[in-house]
Amino acid sequence: MVLLVAGLHAQVNPGAKLNLSGESLGISGYDPVSYFPEGGGKPQKGLIKLAETYQGVTYRFRTQQHLDAFKANPTKYVPAYGGWCAWAVAELNKRVDVDPLSYEIQNGRLLLFYRDPELDTRAMWTKSPGDLYKRAENNWPGLIH
Repeated sequence: MVLLVAGLHAQVNPGAKLNLSGESLGISGYDPVSYFPEGGGKPQKGLIKLAETYQGVTYRFRTQQHLDAFKANPTKYVPAYGGWCAWAVAELNKRVDVDPLSYEIQNGRLLLFYRDPELDTRAMWTKSPGDLYKRAENNWPGLIH
């Protein structure tokens, strides 16, 4: 299914609860700890040899220290809303794919966003992050059941 937003297209996957690449890979292989200040604050691809599966999702890590941090507190690092676009969960009540390089850390959570040359949902999110966060929190339970 393709989503139209002001004449722009985004991929929508209404049947999948988690946004995963092949082999149940989360965040397209990016290291979830790398997004946070303690992991450098910049998304980095993880290594195949440094991987951990949490709740059926395989995450890759750039360093052993990142893997250890994740193992100590995985709920801190897994992306919110199953790795789907936070803006789309809030505004459209839909699961929309993301660009793993488009993100925010808000309320200590990793939020990911859809982005292409014509549509940047992170920019739309930053106009009203508090309201959108509340709406995403309200909408998400209905999208996982």
